[in-house]
Amino acid sequence: MRQFARVQQGNAVIPGLVSGAGLLDLRSLVSDITPETIASGVLGKVNPTSLKPLAGEARYLAPIAGVRQIPATGFNYKKHIEEMKVPTPTEPEVFLKSMFSLTGPFDPVSRGPNPGVKLDWETELGIVVGREVQDIRAEEAAGYIFGYVCLNDVSDRSTQVDAQKQQHLVRAKSRPTYCPIGPYLTTGINPMDLDLWTKLNGHYEQQGNTSDMLFPVYEILAYFSRHMRMVPGDILATGTPPGVGMGKNRYMAVGDILECGITNLGSQRHEIAA
Repeated sequence: MRQFARVQQGNAVIPGLVSGAGLLDLRSLVSDITPETIASGVLGKVNPTSLKPLAGEARYLAPIAGVRQIPATGFNYKKHIEEMKVPTPTEPEVFLKSMFSLTGPFDPVSRGPNPGVKLDWETELGIVVGREVQDIRAEEAAGYIFGYVCLNDVSDRSTQVDAQKQQHLVRAKSRPTYCPIGPYLTTGINPMDLDLWTKLNGHYEQQGNTSDMLFPVYEILAYFSRHMRMVPGDILATGTPPGVGMGKNRYMAVGDILECGITNLGSQRHEIAA
């Protein structure tokens, strides 16, 4: 397992490799962690003994710069399907979040100006694509994955469903700051036995494990590849476990503290802003 991160010190953005409680500076190998550096394969050949520790305080950023696409699926955890009282899907749902919704793991999440916003949390495992992928089989999928990130699919439920009960997922999930990712981009792990959790103001709202997925990680990537082309650095959001606010009719307000995390991917903390 390796964990990569991007941090900021002053005006400098620094790619790093997590080592113990600190970071090793990757700037001798790459200028940043981007789709291009992922595609090049250089991050898979890093020799930690050749790297220098990064000294001083740093602010963690989203662990990938220049993401092109954020494909996503929903209703992919059996217990979440039960809590929402919806029919069990026979195939994955397919939608997209705007790339401009991306933000860092400790940045504020902006609620937006609409006074009727119903701001909800959805901690999800994000698949980071490592190679251009289209029309693959599930048994091939592992070879097209670079790693994984913790992703929060923040949603405005007030705009998700219209008066005719039609879903509008893109508009509900695409405002700036509605897709925090990080802090780590982690490689070399089993994606199907990871704990996920969400806290709001210190209280657990979501607790689940990726083993509860209806469509496992490799099946999801293969399915999406039959409907769209994905390239290195794309992040595929794989659905959320039970405990979302919509199931409780409870939503986030300005000043709330949202926290979430996934095994080996680190944890996030956000203040909800106006």
